[in-house]
Amino acid sequence: MNSHAQRRQNDYLALHWVHRFGWLRATELGTLMWPQNASRQVTGSRLAKSLIERQLVLERRLPEGAGRALVLATAGVRLLAEHGILASSGKDIGRELAGYWTPSQTWRHDLVAHGVLAALHQSGFEVYPEHQLRREVGRMAKVPDGLARKEQVVLWLEVEGARKSGPEMRKLADALCAVAAAEATPLLGMRPNAPLVAYVATATDERGHVLSHRERVTRAVQAAATKPVNLMWAACELRGAAGVGSMMMERETVMPERSQAILKRLNAFGWRTREDGVSWASYGNMRAEVWDDDDHGWSCIVIDNRTGEQKSPAIQADFISTAKLRAAALIAELSATRDNA
Repeated sequence: MNSHAQRRQNDYLALHWVHRFGWLRATELGTLMWPQNASRQVTGSRLAKSLIERQLVLERRLPEGAGRALVLATAGVRLLAEHGILASSGKDIGRELAGYWTPSQTWRHDLVAHGVLAALHQSGFEVYPEHQLRREVGRMAKVPDGLARKEQVVLWLEVEGARKSGPEMRKLADALCAVAAAEATPLLGMRPNAPLVAYVATATDERGHVLSHRERVTRAVQAAATKPVNLMWAACELRGAAGVGSMMMERETVMPERSQAILKRLNAFGWRTREDGVSWASYGNMRAEVWDDDDHGWSCIVIDNRTGEQKSPAIQADFISTAKLRAAALIAELSATRDNA
């Protein structure tokens, strides 16, 4: 491919990314274009400058020294049309008053989402930003801040950056629980099955108080869940005024509040140990059993006290305390199933 053809190809790819996200900074654009290139930020800046000079994109200055946003210009829309992509100008993104442009109130939130999706793309995920989802899936009660797919994993991204009201936090928790159970509505032909919550680790409110987004989301999920929820967290550190500089991902299993309450009852009743080494405790008509499994650490099951029937598959855990908590979660799930029958 000669240099002219390569530039046209880069133009198309860059404009397509801007179209999908609505707006992008050169930093995230460079990562999306050249995810494994060590000089991607420099190359992204050069590409952004070229696109601006040739009027394929419009430049918009973000507040607080956060850099410049690139949105599609009319010439960029025409170039995408040549490739069969129907797009529209980004001149209506944000608003302009007295010669000054201001972005939407969600620009900080959107910038974190863009940074997380760019980092996931760098890790081999196909990414689908919220702007694209809203345009292509139509009206839905709940749309994530982005999707990311790699093989069988479909991440549902939620970015926590502001205090939510009680009802809004419950909606978020319900969505995360549904995704973890693979019960969320498919989007673009994909069923999300792994909830990912991104947050700024050093976030503070208007009074300078630390905002513990992870703690608040965990409490909401514990209250909403009927069974253990496997969550992924992305703790983000900002570079400068805004924009994701680094991201650390971690998995966690969040247990329902009801599981904690049942475990307290099991502990209050007292765990007894049989001659075969199995420890057990009862909760109503159900009995939790845990034992040291030489191959898997610890295992637990739930037995019907009346019939002796095993009511759950054996679940493995690394520690006896975790096995007891998982047994309590099994009882909570079985109780909820029985109550809803």
